[in-house]
Amino acid sequence: MIFKFTNDIGLEEADKKRKIKKSKTFSNKVVFVNGFSASGKTMLSPIISSMQNVESMIYPYEIEWISSFLYNQKIDPGSYKEFIKQYADHTIYNQMMSRNSNFRFTDVSSVYNSGKFLKYLLRAFKKGDNHIPKIINEKKPITCFVSSHLIFFINAISDALKKRLLFIETVRDPVYMFKQVSILYKEVYIDNPEKVFTFQCFSNAGKSLFFDYYSKENVFADADNVNTNEFVVSYLERIFGFYFNFDFDKITLNENSFIFLPFEKFVVNPDPWIDRILKILKIEKTNQLLKEMKKQKIPRKLLNQGFTRSVYKRYGNQSISDKNAKKMTYEDADLEYRKNISNNFKNGLDDEFYIKLIDLSDKYREWIKKLDNKFIFD
Repeated sequence: MIFKFTNDIGLEEADKKRKIKKSKTFSNKVVFVNGFSASGKTMLSPIISSMQNVESMIYPYEIEWISSFLYNQKIDPGSYKEFIKQYADHTIYNQMMSRNSNFRFTDVSSVYNSGKFLKYLLRAFKKGDNHIPKIINEKKPITCFVSSHLIFFINAISDALKKRLLFIETVRDPVYMFKQVSILYKEVYIDNPEKVFTFQCFSNAGKSLFFDYYSKENVFADADNVNTNEFVVSYLERIFGFYFNFDFDKITLNENSFIFLPFEKFVVNPDPWIDRILKILKIEKTNQLLKEMKKQKIPRKLLNQGFTRSVYKRYGNQSISDKNAKKMTYEDADLEYRKNISNNFKNGLDDEFYIKLIDLSDKYREWIKKLDNKFIFD
């Protein structure tokens, strides 16, 4: 039951005459670095945040949560749109006063790792509140959201943010996603379910992630009754089944910008993507951007020749040193990585799932070739 402030008119009359919405929004750009887990977001987002006038990255869990309820149509698109507008504006308002700044040294999103630490620290001592809207409107700071699973809602987000939006979708070869997703599934979904900050969907047959709301019942039963390798391969098959059949022509940009970023192509030849992002955001290439790219080892010779963090190691990353990289070709390093992944399938019963993973990887590589960078230059 909802307690009403007054009951002078009924719901039907109010719905005809009234809307609850945000009166006015900021006009600063809002970048979403989106993708499924292990798709390369934590490689790309520090690079975006290092760009001129771009803020430190924020994980917009609240947007992911409300999106789950839009997915099963428990809230209406109009309310969703107003929430997105309000959340984007409130985020940049708080960031300009250091309220949303992460000072935890070891976190990927920490301002200590952004190269702009002093700026965020000084903000805490400057005037805030009513002084902030003027600063935002004059300086146009760029918001950087790092999100998961929001490709389903790109049209609704586009409708909310209009020309403010730059939506970057990261994708990656499933072979290179497998290990991180496996460890994430074991350490969080199995061992620490309280730490699952993505809504799940519950059925009489079991549970799965929210985007399985319209999946067949066997998906829910399988999620509770399979080993880790089988679950992860099935999960990756469903993700890429979605991508392979996704109709990119149905994205309604509404003056917005969409960039499709395959990890494998970006890390060896980043310039087309970097140049396009800078052009959309109307900013210049800076030394800070070049330093961050060097830190992330972009461009690189080999796919897993990346920047080493403790959190990456925890999730199974085995980065190749620059010294060893000089001795290997791209093809040899890729083959070695596949052999390393095969060691995760020690039980003979798992052979069929390793074969499925390799088959999925091959399909992904063919799919990326066919797309031919379609969404960089549109």
